[in-house]
Parts: sequence; structure tokens; C-alpha cells
Amino acid sequence: MSQAVETKELKMHKNLLLDVIQRQAGTLGKAILEGVMNAVEADATRVDINFKEEDGKAFITIKDDGIGIKTLEEIENFWETFGTPHSSNEHVIWKRFRMGRGQVYSFGFNTWRTNQFKMEVDIKHKGLQYDLTQNLPIHNGCKISIELYENPVLGYPYYSEKGLKDAIKKQILFIDTPIYFNGEKININPKDAKWDFEDDNAYYSFGKGIDLGIYNLGAFVLKIPASNVGTCGIIVSKKVLKVNFARNDVQSDCEVYKEIQEVIKANRIKKSRKSYKHLNDDERRAILVDLRDGIQTYNEIKDLSLIPTAQGRKVSLSTISKSRQRWTFAPEGCRIADKVMESGAAFCVDDELLYQIDYSGPKQDFFTWLTDGHKAFLDFSDNYISYKTDTNRESLTKDFTNEHITLPYEKWNTVERRVVKILDSYNCWNGRKICIGVSDVSQAWTDGKSHITLERDFVKKVIRNMSYNGGVRLLVVMVHEMAHDEETNRTHYHSEAYDRNFRDLCESAHTILRYASRFANDLKKSRLEEKYQKIVDKQEKAKKAQKVKMGIGVEEEVLF
Repeated sequence: MSQAVETKELKMHKNLLLDVIQRQAGTLGKAILEGVMNAVEADATRVDINFKEEDGKAFITIKDDGIGIKTLEEIENFWETFGTPHSSNEHVIWKRFRMGRGQVYSFGFNTWRTNQFKMEVDIKHKGLQYDLTQNLPIHNGCKISIELYENPVLGYPYYSEKGLKDAIKKQILFIDTPIYFNGEKININPKDAKWDFEDDNAYYSFGKGIDLGIYNLGAFVLKIPASNVGTCGIIVSKKVLKVNFARNDVQSDCEVYKEIQEVIKANRIKKSRKSYKHLNDDERRAILVDLRDGIQTYNEIKDLSLIPTAQGRKVSLSTISKSRQRWTFAPEGCRIADKVMESGAAFCVDDELLYQIDYSGPKQDFFTWLTDGHKAFLDFSDNYISYKTDTNRESLTKDFTNEHITLPYEKWNTVERRVVKILDSYNCWNGRKICIGVSDVSQAWTDGKSHITLERDFVKKVIRNMSYNGGVRLLVVMVHEMAHDEETNRTHYHSEAYDRNFRDLCESAHTILRYASRFANDLKKSRLEEKYQKIVDKQEKAKKAQKVKMGIGVEEEVLF
């Protein structure tokens, strides 16, 4: 039998279309953005979004005064049929896939009213079937009424009507057509905001906020972590960006975005030259990535404080190269590394840096790799010493002494401040001030009258073993030091007075040790409160700074 070649065509099952409709939009806010973009492309001069709750149900409408859908042919070819290519005479701004309208279908029973037509879609109960009614009284523009399958303000992700409004506002913030939510205008024309500068591609505002927001002709696309690009702010494109199917990322082959990325990079480099003393961690990381990738040269950035130490400080590459000191990698905050650096035995780099800039080679070759073999780091790998090798660790710590150092408050880390704050709140130390210190040999010490100093390694171990009665151990040590009425940082002699004091304290130790059962919860509660407050303060500060910088009034309550 002779072979036969037949040309056939790939097809799409209707279930795939149903999946696309249901899975395009991850949030209701993103789905409403699609409805707004369709309205603007229909030459609307105003878009009204309204939300209401009634009889336990929730409803959203999107109404515009655009041209609407004029004919049955348009419904069948462009509304009923997904993916129809756009014609050259259409008003196209964001249009590309002719799929976006499906996003609102997945959140509720849709009723579309335009011209003499009404289309009703209920994919939850009827799938891809829809009901079309004709010859109705003329309705100018288009109105989409959605009876939501679930009330969006009863829980995650919105919790309230204001939360829903803010989510929608974020999506449409810089679209130039006026948009209202329950009668309140929630967007701003980008021409009315203050920008650092603009070019033919976009408006740019850098240096304020908590990440870099990208808007495609005013419609939100994504937020890029500042750690990835080394800057924060807002960019609103003046030309359409080539986005992916879900409209939540920009395609790598988008020529407009490539030019925008060059502006982002130039701004980052400019700031590193101008404000080198005020770089944040995200900017430092981005500059090191630039060095790694050859975007910036060693000579351009060598004097910037970019390299994090295990002590939490930042030093420059030139400082490291000139020292010719032995060096190693160690975790930030590690007491052994801290002691090694304080003694001058070696320079310790925070080992988190390896992960931040994706280095997985031999550690001793790190600086040679980072600087692309720059002469300043020739043979620098010979100075590397392994932090984890016992013999090397012994050689690094051989000069340590019996010294006890009480650290000033500004040298305490966050956890240490938290522990002291909680202990102080118990108010049972007879006026002795609680401090944090450094010692090679003691868990704690006191001057016998005015203070008790906790060794930071001991505090770290207590916190690490909190589930194994770490709170009891900490409070027992505190009782132990309370029994001393003489200095314990020089000797640790237990006098008769100590024995007597200790017995007395033991008789009433339950007064202190009762706090052990609550210490872990107090610590956890304090950590969560601080974390939450830090996030709130940072976001509020960033939002306010962005509003002030762009000239947007506080009364407008614009969300970034």
C-alpha cells in the first residue's frame, strides 16, 4: 500500500475555551480591569463601576457611554466568538487576543445590555451557552451587570467594600478616561501627576514606594520587587506593551519595554553615583548583579559600600582588596564570626550574598568571579579560610580573651531588643537594668546592683530552643544573677552572701518563674506586632512619599 500524506488542522475542544474563560483572571479586580479597557476602547468618555449587597447577594455593574455593540453580526463575530482577529479599522488600544471579556464571566451571572440587545451568560450553570434577546428599547453604550457567584467582601482577599475599591483602583489607576466607583473618581490622568521625567515611551517616577509598578497605557500589569531591579517607583507606558495572555507580565520580545528597561538601568546607575552613601539593600544587590553581568565595571563601583559582612555592616570592594586580610563566609549575626572580625583574625562576608547574586562555585573564587578576574583580586583566593573547618576555626579564635563587653543599645539586634523589652515588662528585677553583651565564657553577668547583662550567644540559643523550656532557662539565669551582690564579670565566686540571697530568691522564685510559661507567647506576640507595624509603617510611608512626589493630593487617597 502506497503512503499518503494528508494536511490536517489542529483543533480546540470547547472545554479548553471554558477553562480559558474560568482561569484567565485570578482576581475580581483584574477581571473588572478588562471590562474597563473594553469600555475605553469603545470610545467611552466615562466608566462607572458600582457595587452593592442586597438580600445576601452581591452585584457589580460596569457601565460606559461608548459606542457599544451595534449589530447582530458584531455579536456573533466578535462577542460570541472568542479569538477573532482585529480588523484594521477597529479602535485598538490594548486589544490583542479578543479573550478578555471572558474574565468577568467566571465571577458571576452576566447580563450585557447594549443597543437593542441583551446577552446573558451563566457559565457556572449553563457552560458556554448564552441567551440573546433582541428588539429591546435602545440602550446607549454598554452596561455589564454581574450577580456574583460569591460575595467578594466577606473574606479574603478584600474583607470590605473599601478593600474591593482599592483593588480595582490599583488596576486602573493611570487610565486617562475618568473612572468612578460608587460615584467616587478612583483614577488619575498620568498627565496630571508629577514625574521625574518622561520620554516617548513612558512616564517615570523613581525612588519612592516599595516596588516598581508597571502600567500599560495606564492599566496595571505587574509589580517588580525592588530587589530584582534595584529601584522602586511607577512607570506608565505611553505606547502599548506586548503582554502575555493573562496580561500580568510583559513579553521578553517587547521592543518598547526593552527601551524602558534601559531607562531603569540608567536611573539605577545614576543614583549609585549620586547617592552612594544612601543605597538600600535592593540597590546594592542590583549593582552587584550589574557588576556580575558586566553592565557596570569594577572601577565604577569599587568604592561603593556593597559587600555585607557577618556583622551587618557594608564595605567596599576596594576596602576588601586593599586589606589583603584572610577572609571567609559566615551567617550574619554569628557570634563566632563577630568575634573573629572584632579580633582582626579575618574578614567575614555574609554568606547570604552567595544566594542573592546566584553564585554556586568554590567559595574561595567568589571575588575573582564577581570582578571578572580584576587585578585587584589576583591571588585573593589564597587568603580564603574555611569558616566551617574545626582546625581553621581554632586558628581564627586562638586570641580570644576573658573580656566581658556590654554593648550599647544601638548595637543590639531586633531579637535582643525584643527579649529585653519583655523581661523589663515583668518588673521583678529590683531596679536592675537588663543589657546585652559579648563574652567568650559567660552566659550572663552583673555588677551586683545596677544591671544584669545577657550574653548575646546565650540569648540566641534560648530563642532557638524556646520549645524546649528556653524561657525557663533564661529566667533561671536571671534569678542566678540577681542573687549576686558583687561583680561577676571578673570572677564567678559564690560567696556566703550569694548562697543566702539565692536561697531567699528560690523561696519566692515562683514570682519570677511563673513568667516562664508565658515568655514564649509574649515573644511570639511581640514579634508579630513588630512585624505587622513595620509593614504598615513602611507601606504608609512609601504611599505618602509617592503621593507627595507625584503631586497627588492626600484627599484623593490614591493606592499604590
